[in-house]
Amino acid sequence: MRHYPESLLPQIHLIEKAMKEAGVWSPEIPEWVIQYNQEIFPDVWQWLQFIYLPLRLHRAITPPHYLAPIVSPYMLSESHTTNLLQLIIELDSISSTLEKK
Repeated sequence: MRHYPESLLPQIHLIEKAMKEAGVWSPEIPEWVIQYNQEIFPDVWQWLQFIYLPLRLHRAITPPHYLAPIVSPYMLSESHTTNLLQLIIELDSISSTLEKK
């Protein structure tokens, strides 16, 4: 029996903390999230916070599904997100390791 979500929890908490420190954490769920249809998302940070990370914790994302290639284009011009990108790369690495077990 794998404890996949529990194994990811510490890293996801670090990502949430880094998002708050970078000033990209949203205090409320935006309307577009409620109507999200898996197409374009207007805000990568809100998508990460309200869609991707919760789905990842509930194992609703089929591995391998790497996050860094999705979010890195949005971060390249934002220097305050460097630490956040590193944490996301680490999450991808942890996920990859867990899937191999």
